[in-house]
Amino acid sequence: MAWGMFCWIPCPYKKWDDNARTAQVAMFPLVGTMISVVVCFLWWVLDLAGVDALLSGALLTLAYFLLTGFIHLDGFMDCCDAIMPRHPDLEVRRRILKDPHTGAFAAISLALMLLVFAACFICIAAEFSLAKCCVLAVIFTTSRVASAVQVITTRSMSVSQYTAMKGGLREAIPSLVIFVVVVVLAEVIASGPSLMTFVFDPYTNIPALAVLVVGFLAGAGGRKALGGMNGDIAGFLVTLSELAGMIAMALMI
Repeated sequence: MAWGMFCWIPCPYKKWDDNARTAQVAMFPLVGTMISVVVCFLWWVLDLAGVDALLSGALLTLAYFLLTGFIHLDGFMDCCDAIMPRHPDLEVRRRILKDPHTGAFAAISLALMLLVFAACFICIAAEFSLAKCCVLAVIFTTSRVASAVQVITTRSMSVSQYTAMKGGLREAIPSLVIFVVVVVLAEVIASGPSLMTFVFDPYTNIPALAVLVVGFLAGAGGRKALGGMNGDIAGFLVTLSELAGMIAMALMI
């Protein structure tokens, strides 16, 4: 269910159960891990072909957002239109959130976000390495962990598709387990199984920390501005947290 909704790659096994929505959200981080593997494989192919870093970064940016089906960008743009004008009326903000038309705030925010995201990918793509692939996997997984935990554990908007979904921290445990497993595996693959590496490796841990901090701040800000959690806010925080992780990674190269 998570694969079918949150990834553009067709899922070979299609099944839907409304009673499993909480489990679907809890598995959301694995979709990020899967997408990161595909993106890194494409990066490896581009590197073997000798493609310039500028073009590689642009193509990898395109591939990443295409693989997500643009679903998170849709939520990001909707939230920018609804939140950034700072309208005092909650109902007006919610009405703007559901308006199918694209406003100026959404267009400007999208352009700036893509500019910075692509610039980071260009810096990262200058030299292919397994360590960088591991960090990308951590970034794309962690952003979805931040999203899944907040969707499951926080109050939903009355008009949200998650309104009927019941859950707490216990239901979010699978997402947290996925986070720990991916981070540990990434650090083992990138630099070897050292306890000191797990604790102090800044190359992996700082981007992950940036993703978590920005993800939870963006989620809290979105919930406060719109009176609860919904899918648009989830996409909003995924996009912003991944941008923060990409910036942190690019700065550390």
